[in-house]
Amino acid sequence: MTILSFLRVASVSALLSAASLSAAASDAYGDAFKGSGFVSGDWQLVCDNTLTCRAAGYTDEVDDWRGSVLMTVTAGEKTPRTQVLLNYWEASDEIIAQINAANEPVELWLNDKPYGEVKNGELTSKQTAQLIKHARQNTKIVLARGDYHWQISDKGMAAVLLKLDDVQGRVGTSLALVSKNNPNRQTPKAANAKPIIKKAFVYADPDKQPLAPSTLSYFQDNIDTWVDIDSEEMMGTKERMGECELVNPKTKAYQRIQEYSPSELNWTFIPVDSQYTLAVHSCWTGAYNFGSGYWLIDNTHPQNPQLITTSGSRYDNGEIFAAHKGRGLGDCWSMTHWVWDGKTFAKALEQTTGLCRLIEAGGAWGMPTYVSEVVISEVVVSEGLAP
Repeated sequence: MTILSFLRVASVSALLSAASLSAAASDAYGDAFKGSGFVSGDWQLVCDNTLTCRAAGYTDEVDDWRGSVLMTVTAGEKTPRTQVLLNYWEASDEIIAQINAANEPVELWLNDKPYGEVKNGELTSKQTAQLIKHARQNTKIVLARGDYHWQISDKGMAAVLLKLDDVQGRVGTSLALVSKNNPNRQTPKAANAKPIIKKAFVYADPDKQPLAPSTLSYFQDNIDTWVDIDSEEMMGTKERMGECELVNPKTKAYQRIQEYSPSELNWTFIPVDSQYTLAVHSCWTGAYNFGSGYWLIDNTHPQNPQLITTSGSRYDNGEIFAAHKGRGLGDCWSMTHWVWDGKTFAKALEQTTGLCRLIEAGGAWGMPTYVSEVVISEVVVSEGLAP
């Protein structure tokens, strides 16, 4: 498998006004700072809390040879970082062996003209400049390795990159990717610092620090009253499913699970440290995903447990993780991560892995909407898959 990098920007001169920018995005949807972000055609824009934005484009869904390009743009910086990911999802082992044996370089072509070899997974500044130069025209973007070609769609690229200019305040400035000449000049925004989470002490092995039998019994007898299992949030309504249907015996979902796997409906209590405990209960299940609820209990005042999430996947060493497939093939995921800070589980990371396009098992890219720095014993660990 070859992992390379590439950026493409597209626009037309008519898009260099605020009104035409809106028209270009008329077929787009989504919020750049939430979930899968701002999506138009085969492109998406996802921005995180530091105001770093990532624009990704993909091959058409019907193409046999699939790939993706990613541009990472830090607020206030002029030069983006660009990458390409090429995949042989449906190619036979024989063809892959032939490609690798030929050891031919991957080359960037724009409108059937070569622009050099793509090395070490990233475009050079000159290649990036050429891509930006082609931004105001429909451009055939091809990454070629010998006789094998990957064509990245330019459908939606103009709207996505114009949206990026707007989000980072680049419109009408020298920093703009595709809207330098827009008369509605913005003020470029500066990058925000990552929030810092100081991870606190936790029991490394909760099984070796069990709750006292009397405390465990007290929690088990009262947790259903401390958590309002009859609330609309938990049970839902006729119009929508609740966030934690499996916590309430009245729901049909609970009754179905009880018939074949009643143990899944038990509460679990995990000591976090000497003062706090996690109460865990299955919340929902689907064809290829499940979610559990995690409530934080203050052992001295347990009557008001704090809900952390109803979509958790596991707890480990002071960290709660949620990971869910976008579809059964597992080619796209969403992920959230919380870290214990001594008082609560603070959100440390939230991201998807890009659109569901059969690029790579586990997803093509890390596209975070929230990142942080987790400090552990004076060691800083960066959260977020920085492409």
